[in-house]
Amino acid sequence: MCFAQFFGNLSPFQIIVSAVALLTGSYTFYKSFLERSKIYLYPGDAVRIVVSPDGSVSNIHLMCNLVNKSTKVGTVHRLEARVTNPQNSTHEFTWNLFYKYLPGGEEVQKETDIYPVAVPQKDSKLLFVGFQGEAEKIKEWQEGKHEVKVIGWVNRQDRLKSSNLKSIFHISITKEIIEKLSKPNLTRPMYITAPILEWKRQHR
Repeated sequence: MCFAQFFGNLSPFQIIVSAVALLTGSYTFYKSFLERSKIYLYPGDAVRIVVSPDGSVSNIHLMCNLVNKSTKVGTVHRLEARVTNPQNSTHEFTWNLFYKYLPGGEEVQKETDIYPVAVPQKDSKLLFVGFQGEAEKIKEWQEGKHEVKVIGWVNRQDRLKSSNLKSIFHISITKEIIEKLSKPNLTRPMYITAPILEWKRQHR
């Protein structure tokens, strides 16, 4: 009875057309006004560990791609990285610089200071991010698989709000890497590449 009252004397064909129009309009309204930006972070092949002349580590570099799969522009206001070793000890890093590779691909230099990164709808943005440690420097590394969790704030300028971007992957710290990390008496920073084993990205 209610179904008949709603559609009145419309024919079955007219009912189908009306239902399709209703669904299409609802979908368009959702996409235009209700859908939130969804930014995904995909890491590159490796994390670059920056070893200071004293042998400690307070910076890491990450090449990554920010992908916006929604129809809304998304702006990344902040990124943080947390590195957890096999003994569950965590070191936290905050983005502080954008870098670029120099010709040849071996050396890097500062490109700009950090700024909010806007990613247009259905588009992507490649970033080479430098992260700086928030607390003490890392002086000893454990051999094995380390978890790297990158979190971010999309369209949220206040860090007190919960993050809504997350990417988790792992790097392998081998004996050879530890030997390089423990190399003393450096005259300038040294870059060591730790390969990314696998990754998974999430959005909440």
